[in-house]
Amino acid sequence: MARFRLGRSLWMLPLLLVTGQALAASLQVAPTSLRLSAQETAQGLWLSNTSDAPLHAQVRVFRWRQIEGEDVLEPTEEVAISPPMLQLAPHSQQLVRVVRLSEAPAATEGSYRVLVDELPVEGAGRQAASGLQFVLRYSVPVFVAPTAAEAAPRLSAQVVVEDGKRMLEVHNTGGMHAQLVDLELAPAAGGSQRIVAGLAGYVLPGTHRRWPLPEAAPDDAQASFKAKINGEAQARDLGSKAQ
Repeated sequence: MARFRLGRSLWMLPLLLVTGQALAASLQVAPTSLRLSAQETAQGLWLSNTSDAPLHAQVRVFRWRQIEGEDVLEPTEEVAISPPMLQLAPHSQQLVRVVRLSEAPAATEGSYRVLVDELPVEGAGRQAASGLQFVLRYSVPVFVAPTAAEAAPRLSAQVVVEDGKRMLEVHNTGGMHAQLVDLELAPAAGGSQRIVAGLAGYVLPGTHRRWPLPEAAPDDAQASFKAKINGEAQARDLGSKAQ
């Protein structure tokens, strides 16, 4: 089975291709994530062209897994995209449907990613002497809720050593993903130290992720780790994992 790894984070990747000039983003995608209930079979993404030139885009969907802390995308027939290829006129928008073809999962949330690629357009007035064109890729998380009772993440955190460096390792043994924002360390003596500002990433059900700790972070066995989880306004303790 063909698969490829995304690295530790992927939201919007600028790709430099040898066909035009680097310009401000003309392709916009909304919303930034989708969640289908067990009863829903489809939702939509709006693609918008904010430029004065036509725009071509390709939309694909992949199963999203995390293996040894890394994001991995695999081909899937469980979800489809309609239409997968489209052309947007200047200052226009189009709805792209994300359609679930399989049964909803029983107990654990299903995870997918939709990749939206802006394709280079010849003669679109974006070329310059450098011969470079700025093309965008958006990666949109898509989650399918299970048919069982409402799933929730169940997190625990511990410090591990990887290649001589201290890392924060967060496990999720629950049935739902955890999106972590503003990840921080809270020493037992008080105060806090930021590990990642803004979006730290996702921990999918039954997986773990790692983040390097700042070199100045205290080696405090009683320290706790906090983050805003799944859009919550206030940071919560991630819990501890038995050593």
